[in-house]
Amino acid sequence: MGAYFDLSAANAVLKELYFGQTPENLVYRDNPLHALLSKNEDAGGKYIPVPVIYGTSKGRSSSFANAQGNQSPVLAAEFLLTRATDYSIGTIDNHTMLATKGDKAAFVAGLKTVVDGAFREAVLSAASSEFRSGTGTIGQVNSSGWSLGVATLTNADDIVQFDINMTLQAAASDGGAPRATLGYVVGVDTMAGTLTVSTTPGGAAGAPAGWLASDYLLVQGDSNAKMKGLNAWIPTTAPATSDNFFGVNRSASPTRLAGVRVAGSSLTIEESITKALTYIGREGGHPDYGMMTFTSWAYLEMALGAKVQYSDLEVGEVMFRGIRFNGPKGEVKILPDRNELNATCHLLTMSSWTLFSLNAVPHLFRYADGLEALRVYNQDAAEARVGYYAQLGCDAPGWNGVVTLPV
Repeated sequence: MGAYFDLSAANAVLKELYFGQTPENLVYRDNPLHALLSKNEDAGGKYIPVPVIYGTSKGRSSSFANAQGNQSPVLAAEFLLTRATDYSIGTIDNHTMLATKGDKAAFVAGLKTVVDGAFREAVLSAASSEFRSGTGTIGQVNSSGWSLGVATLTNADDIVQFDINMTLQAAASDGGAPRATLGYVVGVDTMAGTLTVSTTPGGAAGAPAGWLASDYLLVQGDSNAKMKGLNAWIPTTAPATSDNFFGVNRSASPTRLAGVRVAGSSLTIEESITKALTYIGREGGHPDYGMMTFTSWAYLEMALGAKVQYSDLEVGEVMFRGIRFNGPKGEVKILPDRNELNATCHLLTMSSWTLFSLNAVPHLFRYADGLEALRVYNQDAAEARVGYYAQLGCDAPGWNGVVTLPV
């Protein structure tokens, strides 16, 4: 199988007889967190400063002398965000581009197919990163390991992060150095939560040398290079005294600088969310959205039974359906997002979050010459480059929380 979208690969969409139909695109499209995030697309400079005040002067007392004598500095921290890079590239040969040009020639225009595909890959990558810790990990092999190149993921919901033809690396720990050998995805079973890899692109199933049970999987080149998402800003474990997150040691105030954490695995799903909303409200937050996996969302829906109330949300041309959940500071819309971590709910004061970037996330790269499609110097082909330079930021981490759910 070649790397380019050439005439052979395009054969399925070339027309033999025109009926006016368009082939269905089965790529995931609904990413509510990505859709809801505020966007700042002019975030230049060496760093993106995000200041947070987490303590005021304590010069207060019923005694003037004590108030004057007990003054202390305002406590402030400044997260210095650095942009992460992400690239999605597609190439089409000139023969195919001309053969698929125009409505009478093909069901889809070849160039549009390539560019749209690159955009969707970049969007899916960004949407996934916005939930994760930046290590690049998108799934973990369970303790049974590999059998003839097939493995089951520890968290079945993570299977939607994988697709055929991905080039993967494996590491013994989340964020650890990747093993030397590569694996190529040749099969994905989203219902079983299983992944099939080969040691060669498009080859027979077989686990790469050195890949073990419980390994963490990531796309080649992503190791510790992705955006710092919700799992980094609001970790499920309080920051250690050695913490250094964008230049800030958050252990000085682990709630105000790193969010609220609730271990709700021993509670019902409703109790765990209610408990977290209570703590976030106590910190001054006004959560308006919650994110969880489709599996957890279904359990919440079933647990609420006849009490469930829905809330439809339209962002652009996409409609999302949420569950209304009443907290101490008002209604929270709980939405299912395919990128959320297993048995996890992030409760967010959305106004405190911004996706900082240079141009849109993603965008079609245009260089100084203004060209959008670059000629491949040694091929009769053109290359489209899509991607982004971005980082997620939060100016009030303590107004947000993470819940470990029972399901």
